[in-house]
Amino acid sequence: MQLGDCRFDRHTGVLTNDLTGEEWHLPRAELQVLLLLLANSDKVVAKRVLGAGDDDHPPLSDSSVARAVFMLRSFLGPLHEHMIETVKGKGYRLRLDSGVPSSAHHIDNASASGEPHGLGERIEAVLAWLFGKRNRWVKLWVGLIVLLLGALVSLQLFSSVNFEAQHTEPYLRHGITLESGQKVMFISYAKSKTNNTSLLRLSEKMSQAFERCESSPWKEVYMSLSHDKQVFNITMRGERMGQSLVRNLKLTDYRQQKVFISEAWFKEVSLCE
Repeated sequence: MQLGDCRFDRHTGVLTNDLTGEEWHLPRAELQVLLLLLANSDKVVAKRVLGAGDDDHPPLSDSSVARAVFMLRSFLGPLHEHMIETVKGKGYRLRLDSGVPSSAHHIDNASASGEPHGLGERIEAVLAWLFGKRNRWVKLWVGLIVLLLGALVSLQLFSSVNFEAQHTEPYLRHGITLESGQKVMFISYAKSKTNNTSLLRLSEKMSQAFERCESSPWKEVYMSLSHDKQVFNITMRGERMGQSLVRNLKLTDYRQQKVFISEAWFKEVSLCE
């Protein structure tokens, strides 16, 4: 199934960007959210429905659903992230026809008469009249103008996306510079603006662990705690040898004094490699 510039394979759970060739094996949260949005395309789906559990999986918290939507939008890219629409106070809606006009069923008087009807053709006709003939310079100018118009439309679409502040705006963002000069950004998400001591402490621990690395394949680290603060969600994005990398980690700690991450854990996940 085509989603903007990406293809989604339901059977393998892989989302592939046709422009870059990047493949993403969707984790459970992102896969569940996308499948439910596809099954209810053009309909608003509540967060509790998107995060519903089953016999094999526990329910997803609202913050996990919001983070999954954020990651899906990020992979779709700025030109197509608006396909997943936020309906404030209700949930999310997938618009499969968003931003992609269909010309297959559109026939107007201009096309029937052979007159230019597309924007590019109209521009080319005007330039051809100005220059006297359709030559390669006309086509070059047409290409430049169409590219400029496309960039302006893309910018407008990107700026008009309405995110829910409490779910998609970072609670905390900070970065460090490794010995190699590489920068690593740490982005924390929280449903509430208060009582986030545990999240702040975990973010600081992750930052300190990365500071020991001379370099690392990871450039962005996204973190959040579940609503009951018993699950620590980590998503790391980066690249190795020109290939994009995505790694999702879920840490559970049901103890009263929660630790989540330790020295042994840092060695096991090999953040520097």
